[in-house]
Amino acid sequence: MSGLAAGAMMLSSSATAVQGKTPNAVFDLDFSDSADAADNTSTSAGWVVDRRAPESWTTDAGRLRIDIDESAETSGFYAYQGKKYQDADGAYWNAGAGSRLSYRFYIDPAWETDSEAHESGVWPVLGDANGNISAYPILAYQDGDASDTGEARFRTYVYESDEDGNFVGDEWIDLGLPKKLGIDPEAGGWVTVEAQLQSLNDGAALKWRIDNRLVFDERGYNVFSPSTQFLEFIINSVNFGNDATYYYDDFTLSTPGNARNK
Repeated sequence: MSGLAAGAMMLSSSATAVQGKTPNAVFDLDFSDSADAADNTSTSAGWVVDRRAPESWTTDAGRLRIDIDESAETSGFYAYQGKKYQDADGAYWNAGAGSRLSYRFYIDPAWETDSEAHESGVWPVLGDANGNISAYPILAYQDGDASDTGEARFRTYVYESDEDGNFVGDEWIDLGLPKKLGIDPEAGGWVTVEAQLQSLNDGAALKWRIDNRLVFDERGYNVFSPSTQFLEFIINSVNFGNDATYYYDDFTLSTPGNARNK
């Protein structure tokens, strides 16, 4: 999976920041307005195709609806279809330690009985103090048909370093469905996910929470190029050749203030 990080580039950070709808929010998308799913422009924040464009990216009854183009590639780099959210003119958000990204994701109970694979997740892009991309941590959900365990699960993607802080590899870590979450994939429903950028001596790493419960602490990972800030955020889904639809909602970035460490 080391190809996941290929093709990184640095973008301008000169655009004016967006005013969030709630206190201390840099942006707060509830998808009640079609503008929340609109493309990025030179004067407004919005979405930019990441690897391969989905068939559609729209608002639907106050949610973000993503329809996969099942006719596109089903393997390799471009099997991932999605978009990244950037400030106006493609600028980075530059949100530092203590900032939190939160969103809601819908687990469709039909996935467990349709004999088709499903996988979708969010990729917060981290940057170093100079604004260069340093890591692509990921939290993704797989149904039982996509998972190599045969069971629905969350999994996270991390980078490993040696004792000198040099990059030595990357891997997916299987989180399963911890009992403390009480998630039944056959019942489905909405889950709330949060990625908190916590400060460390050698940079920063993420704490992932699902429904306000800590599921993974990345200390010890992603430190080969010290991360200090969130740059942009990607929603990517895998094309398995199925006619798949994914729903997200309440996509919010908060900076310290109401985003205190915990």
